[in-house]
Amino acid sequence: MKILISWHAYNQDFASGQVVDDGPTNSFHRYFFKHDKHIILSAEKEEDLRAMHLRSHLVKMYTDRNIEIRYMDLSDPIDHAEIQSKIHPFLAELKDDEIDIFVSPGTPAMQVVWYLSHMSLNLKTTLYQTRPAKFTVKKDRPELIKIRMERSALGMTALYHQQDIKKSSSDNYFTTPGIEKIYENARKVALTDEVSVLILGASGTGKENLAKYIHTNSIRSNKPYIAINCSAFSDTLLESRLFGYRKGAFTGADKDSEGLFELANEGTLFLDEIGDISPYMQQSLLRVLQEKEIMPLGGKGKKIDVRIIAATNQNLVKRCEEGYFRWDLYYRLSVVELDLPTLIQRGKADLKQMIDFFLTQKKKQLRKPQKLAFTKSALEVLLNYSYPGNVRELENIISRLYVFNDEKVTDDVLPKRLRQEPTEKPMHWEYIEKEHIKKVLAHFKGNKRQSALAIGWTINTLNAKIEKYELIQNLDVWKN
Repeated sequence: MKILISWHAYNQDFASGQVVDDGPTNSFHRYFFKHDKHIILSAEKEEDLRAMHLRSHLVKMYTDRNIEIRYMDLSDPIDHAEIQSKIHPFLAELKDDEIDIFVSPGTPAMQVVWYLSHMSLNLKTTLYQTRPAKFTVKKDRPELIKIRMERSALGMTALYHQQDIKKSSSDNYFTTPGIEKIYENARKVALTDEVSVLILGASGTGKENLAKYIHTNSIRSNKPYIAINCSAFSDTLLESRLFGYRKGAFTGADKDSEGLFELANEGTLFLDEIGDISPYMQQSLLRVLQEKEIMPLGGKGKKIDVRIIAATNQNLVKRCEEGYFRWDLYYRLSVVELDLPTLIQRGKADLKQMIDFFLTQKKKQLRKPQKLAFTKSALEVLLNYSYPGNVRELENIISRLYVFNDEKVTDDVLPKRLRQEPTEKPMHWEYIEKEHIKKVLAHFKGNKRQSALAIGWTINTLNAKIEKYELIQNLDVWKN
């Protein structure tokens, strides 16, 4: 099917409330329309009288035309991020059709989004604009212009990425190289509103922080963000918390109470520890996702518009295979999956940056006169600890150190569990390499030549490693 798509020209298509003959939309139909359907886009949520009037006029003038209105529900017609989040899924619905986009009507932001969509979505789109008759050579009819663009979004993507970075930095989201790609993907997900997200990761890896980032960078950012830990409630309590109840629904229900879905309407609901909910609640939640409707206890169904972001520290695929979690709910929740690594998996460079970040952040929060510093040995203890509680545990450690220290932190004042041999050893290569060198040097009583031969290195390589890992002071101990 060959489809024409355009916004209606709010001012140019009308004069004194009436459709004008030389308006861009009417002119296109008079001179250039050769399509199976025309979809006129409106920025309104519903009942756009001007768009309805324009359609009625066109249908009356051209009785054989298939013309429909699509309401895009834009809160801001010059917010390119919001427009893009609505246009991309709309165009994806038409992926099998031949799409002609009439770019002339609409705001500049709407036009920019047309260009970006054409460049990046790889659909069968062609862009057209018209030159009014008064600016043509013959001046008796408008001119149709095909916009030729090379499909390379490099320049435009860079521009949009700059704007998003500026927005994100103002929201104080700190990322390190180990998770930059995850947050970049989260930014893309945020701009695609109709997609549910499942965040995976061990406890303390920052799942809720990532969920907030998605909400903050989405078109719902000025709407409610509500989070709930699903594992903290029984079925009855969780059901009433999520869906609400009406007066008299059960003993003690002396008034109506809105659930979190209602409170989060038009915003985002973060369901943490989703893997712990019962089969009964899985079925209830699946119905909401399918029907976009909640059923308050003792009440009637109510339509809701909520974006769901779920998170779990469990292996949901395994739980589905074992029969503890519904496959259909898993597929509904995991349209996009974002997997956060543990702090140790992110590597020592990330860990150093996180330590410095929390040192700066906690200094401000706790109103300390100066930033804490670490001795080499104290920093080494922090860098070699396994952090089973991940980022949350590191943050708590830094807070504790500020409580009991004013300037310098030495290894003897660190929490006892940090100075003990960790039960879960770090998995990064530098830790393993350092421990192996220490073991070999100790075995050969500090003899570097024998140690180098045993490891398979030259003396120069071993000396470089000893210097890198600051093991020189240990050599005398091993020799004795």
